[in-house]
Amino acid sequence: MGWFGWMMNPAMLGLGALAVSLPIIIHLLNKRRFKIVTWAAMDFLLDAEKKNRRRVQLQHLILLLLRCLAMLLLGLLLARPLMPSSISRLLSEKQQFERVILLDDSLSQQVLNGNSPAFEVVKNSLQQMLSELAVADDADNWLTLYVTSNPGQPMISNEPIVAGTLPNISDILRGLECSDGAADYPLALEEVQRYVAGQREGVGRVAYFFSDLRERDWMGQESQTESSVAKTLEKIGANLAQGYVVDCGSPADQNVAVIDLQSPDLLVANRIVRFQAEVKNFSQKTLTNFRVLFQVDDQAPQYETVPSLAPGQVATVVFRHLFRPREREARSRELASEGLSPSTDYRIRVEIDRQSLGDEQLQYDQLPHDNLRRLAARVLDFVPVLLVDGDPSPISERSETYFLRYLDVFGTGLRNDVITVTELETISLANYRVMFLCNLDQVSADRIKTIEQWVREGGALVLMPGNQVRAETFNETFAREGQSFSPLRLDAILGDPTTASWVNFEVSPQVHPALRTLLDSDANALGRVNIFSWWTSELVPGLNPAEVTIPLRFSDASNSPAMAERSFGKGKVIAFTIPADGDWTTWPAFTGAYVPVMLDLIDYLVGTDENRGEVTLGGPIEQIVDLSIYDSRVALRDPRDEKVEAVARPLDDNSEAERSTLYRVQFTETERAGFYEMGLTRNSGEVEPVVFAINSPATESRLTRVDPLKLSEEVLAPHFELVDLQGLADRKVSGQQTEFWPQIVWIILLILAVEQFLAYWFGRNQ
Repeated sequence: MGWFGWMMNPAMLGLGALAVSLPIIIHLLNKRRFKIVTWAAMDFLLDAEKKNRRRVQLQHLILLLLRCLAMLLLGLLLARPLMPSSISRLLSEKQQFERVILLDDSLSQQVLNGNSPAFEVVKNSLQQMLSELAVADDADNWLTLYVTSNPGQPMISNEPIVAGTLPNISDILRGLECSDGAADYPLALEEVQRYVAGQREGVGRVAYFFSDLRERDWMGQESQTESSVAKTLEKIGANLAQGYVVDCGSPADQNVAVIDLQSPDLLVANRIVRFQAEVKNFSQKTLTNFRVLFQVDDQAPQYETVPSLAPGQVATVVFRHLFRPREREARSRELASEGLSPSTDYRIRVEIDRQSLGDEQLQYDQLPHDNLRRLAARVLDFVPVLLVDGDPSPISERSETYFLRYLDVFGTGLRNDVITVTELETISLANYRVMFLCNLDQVSADRIKTIEQWVREGGALVLMPGNQVRAETFNETFAREGQSFSPLRLDAILGDPTTASWVNFEVSPQVHPALRTLLDSDANALGRVNIFSWWTSELVPGLNPAEVTIPLRFSDASNSPAMAERSFGKGKVIAFTIPADGDWTTWPAFTGAYVPVMLDLIDYLVGTDENRGEVTLGGPIEQIVDLSIYDSRVALRDPRDEKVEAVARPLDDNSEAERSTLYRVQFTETERAGFYEMGLTRNSGEVEPVVFAINSPATESRLTRVDPLKLSEEVLAPHFELVDLQGLADRKVSGQQTEFWPQIVWIILLILAVEQFLAYWFGRNQ
């Protein structure tokens, strides 16, 4: 603790020592105030003064020393000195201690220690320590207990540790469970620091921080910031009698985990959907021939074998599943008849099969709780696509939408509706997710406004102009100098109608998602497509070039755009400069290049991430509720089947929102990993389930421990000692220190009283 460790404010003692000079200075200044005047009667007084000089000087010295001592004690008072335990024992029968315990209850504490989780071993050791304190006769003890998962509210607050309270304390400890998340050490330590900063007179505080010493928890903060672990520990230690960091982990901790589960595909029925699970080996041993399980709801699981996984390596395990549309209630069938696509929520889980690891490899998977990953999949029964044919023909092969309409086959998940330009004026666009305008240049002004609004609200539009299109009309209808949705203005048709010469596609280095699958399988496929005629075009004036991407161009002299994309509100617009039929190109007939691009284009426009019910652990679960269809009261069941309810609220606090039927419901209690099921009650009384999935953070799977020596030197010193569970029992608290400022106050008052009395007495006798 150093020379001045027994004081809380050593600098104040230094100021008191400097203040000792004040009485001396005043004394010397008073001596200079006298002026010597010689006169005859003075000789008689000098003779008398010589006889009393020594006595007066001694009296003045006594008063000066008392005044200096008072100043020194005043500085000591401001320094807030602490009384050593050896002295405090002489003044009282028992010492008084408050044991402040911070318990790491993060997911990594579920590491197996033998056949038991490390957290259970920690709780048993803690109970044994408290049992010994309860029967100790040399001190009175109190307990305050925090856990890292909820540091804002102590589990036990200043509870006496005695035989009578021990059963209740033990029940609370036994009821503690590990959380499914990571420990936030900066936040937890700040809460402890805030608590111990409030001094309790006559009580020494001893802190115990039980931790598995994961590197990410202790060394992940910038050491120079005020909120760093080291800085916070320094503040805590200044208010402690003693502090311990108790190591409850093991240097031999090993692990393998599923760290991610995603699907790169659009989740739609009647189509084989891929799911990709990532498995990482955090151990120091190569694992071989273990299986990974994939399961949809309660269906029979699939298994894939990982032949070998080296230390630090990540294996991507791919599963494929064909979703079938489920039987629907009347409302869903009604939606389907209107063109809307109902969806079904599925619970997807991927898990490492621990049995396949064998007895020898099980020791390298000591954290079984991260072997499981979940995904809530909202699978569309189909994707409704609207094809508007601007050049219909009684001969189906000559129809503008011929090649697009035959994408609607089993295995694609699409449901196409083909209409004419006249039918476009009256059809409800709300029933569709994607719309193709094929060889079309003229739509009524009112319908254009409807289409623009549909795109702004999230619709996806594809423009494919052909020989029926007039450039001036197209530009006035769909571009309108940047006021409408088209990213391109058409100019003129170029090429060779005799098909004797052609150009090809050139792909942008930044490959568009609609082209990726094709180029991954055949990088030269688009380069073999011949384009005999095409529209020359330019970017619509007024548009920011950064807002438009051109993933395909032609190999003509001016490198004309073949495909352009822009965002329009919440929706997307794709503009081609060739038609959808095969009159100008060999592309539609080249099915190996045309079909994959169009299917991927539709998937991209719908959004492959749209139907993921993923929520971050601890984050809110939110859902938009249409009060014209559903009741405002919504129920949610957590992974333990506990039910909570909430009421949907307006999206915004304005008058426009008050007239809307769209409300938002939010649930914030999401501290457990697993599946959450929300129940939306229709006005008819039927309950529609909506599933969400929450997973533990993948960072908890990395069990790398901090170097104990580095931790002690850089973080814990000088206020905390690093001990293990076995060594904790041998640590006896001997450093209790109690402030004794009240005694100093009485001493100062006594000295001042004596000084005043002596000053009066000496002055009277002089």
